[in-house]
Amino acid sequence: MKQFARPIPGQSLTDTPKNSPWERPPEIVEVGEVVRFYINKLADDDIMDDLAVTFEIGADLESVVETLMLTGTMKGIHTVEAGMLAGPAVGTFIKSAMSTYGIEVKETMLDPKEVKRKKSQDRIKRVLKEYLSRGDVEQDEGYALVQEMSQAAEGEMPEAQAPEEMPEVEVQEEAPRGGLMSKGDM
Repeated sequence: MKQFARPIPGQSLTDTPKNSPWERPPEIVEVGEVVRFYINKLADDDIMDDLAVTFEIGADLESVVETLMLTGTMKGIHTVEAGMLAGPAVGTFIKSAMSTYGIEVKETMLDPKEVKRKKSQDRIKRVLKEYLSRGDVEQDEGYALVQEMSQAAEGEMPEAQAPEEMPEVEVQEEAPRGGLMSKGDM
């Protein structure tokens, strides 16, 4: 029965037109007016107190501003584009307001070094997986090494193998020879 509990294709087209705020023209279209709207709204002490708590807990400026702009778009206050253009100015206002509270606001939650490391790690995983999935590769010691590397990249522990015994090598001692700078006969 659950397979029939889905929306019928085109069902959203039968709803009353302009019923949702985002289906109507926005209330504000000028970017400057959008910035003024948010600055006036955020200048309230109660709102700033609540924002200060969110930043103390660990919120970052980028996420707060994006959420604020998305909410405004969903309510039909402004367009997505106007929100994107107003975002940096609103973010600057919030950051300076938080400095009066003595709060250091993080710009973003993402660490650029961590993002770069993750991309590199994902790339090597894909390459190793692609290599191991090829059918024309001889499954020799090199293949086994790549397989272990792939397991390690995925966070799995490679199967432990007993170390191979090294063959004994007989070492012969030679008489010391003169070097290039020695004063002996050559």
